[in-house]
Order: sequence, then C-alpha cells, then structure tokens
Amino acid sequence: MRGMPVVSDVLSTLEIVAPKRYAFSFDKVGLQVGSPEQPVTKAVVSLDRSLGAVKFAIDNGAQLLLCHHPLIFNPMTSVDTRSHQGRTVIKLIQNGISFIAAHTNWDSANGGVNDVLAEMFDLRSIKPFGSAAEVQQVKLVVSCPPDSVERILDAASEAGAGVIGAYSRCAFVSCGKGTFQGAETSHPAVGVTGHQETVDEARIEMIVNSDRVSAASRAVRKSHPYEEPVIDLYALQPNRELPAGRIGVLPAPISLSSMSDVVDNALAARTWTWGDPYKTIKRVAVVGGAGDSDWIDAQRAGADLLITGEVKQHIAVEASESGMTLIAAGHYQTEQPGCARLNERMANLLPEIEWLLYVPDSGLSGRPF
Repeated sequence: MRGMPVVSDVLSTLEIVAPKRYAFSFDKVGLQVGSPEQPVTKAVVSLDRSLGAVKFAIDNGAQLLLCHHPLIFNPMTSVDTRSHQGRTVIKLIQNGISFIAAHTNWDSANGGVNDVLAEMFDLRSIKPFGSAAEVQQVKLVVSCPPDSVERILDAASEAGAGVIGAYSRCAFVSCGKGTFQGAETSHPAVGVTGHQETVDEARIEMIVNSDRVSAASRAVRKSHPYEEPVIDLYALQPNRELPAGRIGVLPAPISLSSMSDVVDNALAARTWTWGDPYKTIKRVAVVGGAGDSDWIDAQRAGADLLITGEVKQHIAVEASESGMTLIAAGHYQTEQPGCARLNERMANLLPEIEWLLYVPDSGLSGRPF
C-alpha cells in the first residue's frame, strides 16, 4: 500500500479476512455509507450500528465504522431524523465517517465469530456445519493459440476466475484444432486473410462466480491475441460456500447443567437452557447470534448441544421434544468476542490505521446486563 490508506484498502483487506462470497444471499455487506476513496487514519469496530458506536467514532476522530450488523438492510424510502436508521446515516455523513458491514461473511469466515466461540469453549476437532451461502457459478470456456495460454490464465485469474475453495488459478486445458476463414477486412493473428485455416488451439476452462463473470470475460478478451475471441459461458449448479456454524468435541464429557455454567462464565452471560440437566454433553455446536434455526443441522451432525444467541419458543419446544439440547447465551454475548477478534485481525493486516473496539456500557447500545 502506498500513501495514506483509504476505505477501498479496508475493503480489500476485509475480502481477505471475511470474503464477501461467504455472505448469505439475503445479507447486505460491504460499503454502505461513504466513499471508497476516503482517507482513513483511525477506524472503529463495533457489533452494532448504534448511535453509541457512531458517537464513539466521532469522539475518537475516526473516519470509518466497521460493524458486524448492517446499517441498511432493506431499501430506505427516506433519510431523515424521524427514524433511528435515518439519524444514524445523517450523523455518519455529517461527520465524514464511512460505514462498512461484515455480517454473515464474518460469521462463516475462518477465524470469524463462530471459530472464536468454538475456541472459547476449548472445542477440539472443529468442523463447519449448517447454513451457508450459495454462490451462482458459470464455466468460462475459450480457445486460444497454445503460446497464449499462460497469459490468458494469468489475466482471468487476476479477475477472479479459477477459484475453487482454497485453490486459485484452477483451470483445465486441452488441445485441439480450430478452423476459420477471415474476410478481406479481417486481421487474423494466425493465418492469411481470405483462406480457410486450420490451426492448433488450446481450450481453457475455468469456473467463475457470477459476480466476476463480466470482469473475467473482459480480462480474457484484453489478453487474447484474436480479434474476435469466442467466450462460452455455461451455467453450473450453485456452489455452497463455507458454512457459518462450527461443531467440535469438548476436552472431557460434562453434564448439561455444568455446561450451562461454563457458558455463563466464558461469555459473562445468564443463559437459558433446554434439555435434561443430567444429559452428558460431548459434541457441541456453536452459532453466534440468531442461530436457533440450525438446530436440526447440528443434531444431524452429531451434536449433543447447540449454543447460540437466542432461541424462539417454538424452536425450543421442537428441539427439546426431539432430543436436542439448546443454550441461548445472548446475541451480544455470542458475537462481541468475534468483533474483538475482527478488530485484532484488521489491526494486524492494516497497521497504518489505528483500530479501536467499541464496547458499550452495560444496558446501553445493545449490550444487556
């Protein structure tokens, strides 16, 4: 990075920490207020997009507020002081503060909200489970001269093509013959105008997420030696990204009643627990925030217990009568530790910016007591 960091640098770093593709389809993440070009010397990380967090950012001279919970979730019909959301947007703009949300992408990311929870309960053999983003993908196919393969692979990869899990620049290349006849006005890269030509060609196939198709196609055309490269796009089944939940094994079996006390102490919470107090708990699933809907997936994954932020009454009934135990430890309590970790990660990767964590006083700005 050169010179003073700007908001777009934060977005690029966040793409490493919590890739946008991990966000669920209903979610709203990324830059919601402000300019990508705004300089940033100080930033605040907060669980909620509260007015308390905005005031904290103003008082500390920050130019950026990075929150777990989005500020704009549904389309706003007006921006005025009659609504809490409107007042928040206006305060941000008046004080030159940009706003970024990292929500379900940070829940799901490696090292994110739920990995932090699993770590706090000392879970072992941790695996992801439960709800996950589904990303539409296409297969991009193009033919080119064999000596152009590496250049086109580099360009397409730089534009986001060829990413499969933890691997990048993934492609399948096969060889064959291509034929064409150029009109008098053509300027073929290979062969002669007006003649039927048969040339050696390589066929490149790469997977591309739907939001990167235009960029990848442009990159291929720009790097391709042909005047009229033909790019085929084939729709694929949606790809399931990294699930949000985590499941692991406790260091030693424990009763549900004792586990409830462990959660209280670890999260400074007063939990609600459903299930037989004497049931032995070995495998634990964690989903911070509103994760009660994942109880069936947790049970199918072999969990004895699901720890989450909040549990609706009908789910408490269904789960407890289906042999699944639940602990609700509070939305704030299960997600604030993940925000503290996000603050640490951003500070390590962007040390040019001073990063501050907003911790509300008990009873205020979404923090219960």
